[in-house]
Amino acid sequence: MSRAKSLQLRRHMLVVECALQRSTLTAQTRQLGLSTGWIKSGDGLLDRLKNLPSWVSVAIAAAVIFIPGRAARLARSGLMLWQFWRNIKSGHDTKPEV
Repeated sequence: MSRAKSLQLRRHMLVVECALQRSTLTAQTRQLGLSTGWIKSGDGLLDRLKNLPSWVSVAIAAAVIFIPGRAARLARSGLMLWQFWRNIKSGHDTKPEV
């Protein structure tokens, strides 16, 4: 087999391998997008709730009226989660010293 034919065959094999890797990566990326889609929607929900605090107030008032015991437990849990999130975010926002 001549050198040109050998190189042509090698190139063809590499092109096929690249196409296979590209399709595998596309499938994995799609799966990752489906797995993390709820995170993006959750971030959007929090942003919308920040802009509409009256809805949050109504929801809290309804919870306190209809289920006071569970509302108190949820409030405690929510406060702990909020403090935890604040601590994580403040640690993440600090810039490392150079």
